Amino acid sequence: MRVPLRESLILAAALVSCAVGPRVTHPDPMLAVDLVITAALGAWAVLFARDAWRGHKLGRALTARSTVADVAGVQCRVVLGGAMEAFALGALRPRIYVSERLLTELPRGELRAVVLHEEYHRRTHAPLRAAALRSWLQLAGWSRWARARLADRLADLEREADAFAMAHGTSPATLAAALVRTDALVAGSGASFGAAADRRLEALLAAAAGGPSRSVPLPPLEWLVPAASLVLPVACYLLGIAPLP
Repeated sequence: MRVPLRESLILAAALVSCAVGPRVTHPDPMLAVDLVITAALGAWAVLFARDAWRGHKLGRALTARSTVADVAGVQCRVVLGGAMEAFALGALRPRIYVSERLLTELPRGELRAVVLHEEYHRRTHAPLRAAALRSWLQLAGWSRWARARLADRLADLEREADAFAMAHGTSPATLAAALVRTDALVAGSGASFGAAADRRLEALLAAAAGGPSRSVPLPPLEWLVPAASLVLPVACYLLGIAPLP
């Protein structure tokens, strides 16, 4: 079931009224902050759940028409037909899906680079993390600054996966060739990471020239706001700024 953004925001508003309604009769200095945080998190949670559910449904459909295969030492599910693509899909137990066309048309070295890239996404639950980032992007996309930061974070996930593949013996040139040859390398619930292609190619060229690669993963910044929303009320209570709700 598709839930448009407008309905998502209405649901978020309902969550806000339930959360802070009883406190209106006893206002405190943090009420405005609570309103903003609760509204943002409510809308984000609805969008995130919708994205994750779409990925779940797509995964079930693809699993039904795919077979398990060992591709260059990585367990994947091969989907009949389709474009030249490979992606990790699934929230709690991600799987790697590759198209039959990718297996037949991509040189073996490039195929191994692709599946190693997706193996990193599988191990780090990139589909779930990407869903969180896409949900923030829908909410904060009106801000050029926020949009740029979120796009950078999505690109970081891709560069980290490339670094993993290179650490397992894939050359930057092979990765770059695979990126250019395929139609799109995607992760998450069917959403393309194509916007990160330019940044990936820049990083691969730098790695080929002997520059550093993003081998150390960044912390999961996409969960920062939800985590802060849990810590902030407790911190305010301990500092004596406001009582716990």
